[in-house]
Amino acid sequence: KLLATVLVSCLQVYVFLLIAWFWDVRPPTYGYVTAFPALVLAGLMLGALGLLLSSVIRQLENFAGVMNFVIFPMFFASSALYPLWRVQEGSPFLYYVCQANPFTHATELIRFALYGQLNVESLAVVCGCTLVFMLGAILAYDPSRGFLARRGAAGGDG
Repeated sequence: KLLATVLVSCLQVYVFLLIAWFWDVRPPTYGYVTAFPALVLAGLMLGALGLLLSSVIRQLENFAGVMNFVIFPMFFASSALYPLWRVQEGSPFLYYVCQANPFTHATELIRFALYGQLNVESLAVVCGCTLVFMLGAILAYDPSRGFLARRGAAGGDG
């Protein structure tokens, strides 16, 4: 299910890039190919983080708090809105906060890949975070709260 979600999100990215093409945002043609593995890896990392959070959150109402105090700060304290070098010019402290943010490295990995370059540091951070988030989600998953358990099919009692 995670892979299917990642592939759908990659399709959405390419639709966005097609729309951006009409506004003269045109990376090199090979960039559309080199960005795909970066998109998949970044999608896996963020999907694994989502799985980890959903394994820990017990109530749907608590997800709003997670959005406000985890997801949004990760987004705003990343290089998604401004390139990392611009952040460093404006605020050295925020630059270090961005460097510690896995979302920054996912963004930088995609940004560099779109221009046919490899950011080795971002690749290492994204791979490491994907592994940690996925292991955390696997360890935190409680089968008794799963879909089959809610429908009464778990355990085979009856």
